[in-house]
Amino acid sequence: MKKLKIFIPFLLFIMVVFAGCSLDSETAPAETTAAAVIETASVLTAAVSPTSTIIVDPEFTDRDQKTTYDDTSAVTVTLDGSDIQVTGDGATASNGVLTITKEGTYVVTGNLTDGQIVVAAADSDKIQIVLSGATINCSDNAPIYVKSADKVFVTLNENTVNTLTDSGTYVQTDENNVDGVIFSKEDLTINGEGTLNITTSDNHGIVSKDDLVISGGIYNITSADDALSGKNSVKIKDGVITIDSSAGKGMTSKNADDNTKGYVYICGGTITIKNSTEGIEGTAIIVEDGTINITSSDDGLNGASASAAETDTGVKGGGAAMQNDSNVYVSISGGTIDVNAAGDGLDSNGNLYISGGTVTVSGPTNSGNGALDYNGSADVSGGTVVIAGSTGMAQSFSETSTQASLLYNLTSSCAAGTEVKLTDASGNKVVSYTPDKTYQSVVISTPDLVQGSTYTLTCGSQTVEIPLTGVVTSNGQTGMGGPGQGGQGQPGQGGQRP
Repeated sequence: MKKLKIFIPFLLFIMVVFAGCSLDSETAPAETTAAAVIETASVLTAAVSPTSTIIVDPEFTDRDQKTTYDDTSAVTVTLDGSDIQVTGDGATASNGVLTITKEGTYVVTGNLTDGQIVVAAADSDKIQIVLSGATINCSDNAPIYVKSADKVFVTLNENTVNTLTDSGTYVQTDENNVDGVIFSKEDLTINGEGTLNITTSDNHGIVSKDDLVISGGIYNITSADDALSGKNSVKIKDGVITIDSSAGKGMTSKNADDNTKGYVYICGGTITIKNSTEGIEGTAIIVEDGTINITSSDDGLNGASASAAETDTGVKGGGAAMQNDSNVYVSISGGTIDVNAAGDGLDSNGNLYISGGTVTVSGPTNSGNGALDYNGSADVSGGTVVIAGSTGMAQSFSETSTQASLLYNLTSSCAAGTEVKLTDASGNKVVSYTPDKTYQSVVISTPDLVQGSTYTLTCGSQTVEIPLTGVVTSNGQTGMGGPGQGGQGQPGQGGQRP
């Protein structure tokens, strides 16, 4: 029996270690069953840079995902034009401002033409604001402003549409620089099964000066500046998110005060960033699942620290580049990602890892940017990747990769809508992709590529046979080895001649 007693805890430990993208409890239960232990564990499936100090927490608590509440104990808030009616204890209303000061659940309905919800609770209090068909406009400040609390949960009630808008420049009322339609100084979680519409012509969409978590709901965010911003992190588990941030980033997390924080973690949901400067930006960006479509006027996925500064290093095609930042990385282990970027497509000022998922990129048409751009190493060990862009700063994956890849710079450009197709020696299609923009350089990596085999790349009227002579086969730039010569059959430094 002694061996059995030892084996059971060990088995539970192994099962815990291999659980992923799950949840834990805000407070530990009195008894923990084996099933409960397994459910609470969460580990990253994506690669983590060994040189980075960023600490990624992939867990989502039970409370992060809890969308129910007790009607009998909840405080009812009814908005009626300029009037606010409160039924219950813990909140007061005056001059169009609802102020929440005590832990509890607050159910908000109705329309407020000019006012806001302010949370000013103790730093040990957890507040749940349930939006249940609520429309709030604030002319000169954030419609929802969290000054103080332990953590705030905004729940979107099922089958309800909720709308938050502002009318222009904010008037600051205290020491905080409030600059988002939802602005929180504390941890902020938004969940539920309803819809949240956010519109601002001058400010950010949702801002947390701590962690920002989204675990469900439907979001339509139109913002002049960043749509989703979390200083410590932005974490997304589920939801349908549509973003139009004309002069801002789709989502961003960078922390200039703490080099262990400032990351974006996505393990589910459907995210459409249809207009942005940078699509997704963070000191670390980790994608383990989900469907992500990005259109950006600058970079698509941009790994960069808060202190990033450009220097002219003379490497990538002889242009200005960022020095390698050891704290920065982008890691993709699953999901489907499609990027249409006028700047760099996949950009990391440090390392880049792809170990799973499907990644397609329509990159820049100008040679001052690269569809694939990194300053450390770019290791591919799994997944399907097709990247199309200009030749001037084209990079292939690094020689440290374990999955084969190729980079090919074509003799002439191909028009937008021209299919990229790779076939094997038997004529079977290995992969295909139709870029949205003109391109002349192609990077491909799939688990089906075999070193020593010959493949045929067809891009419109251009067809070329490419023998895979190594883990990286390139007629352009391989890694950070210097600019490639471009053109058919001209190997760059460190590259392999097709």
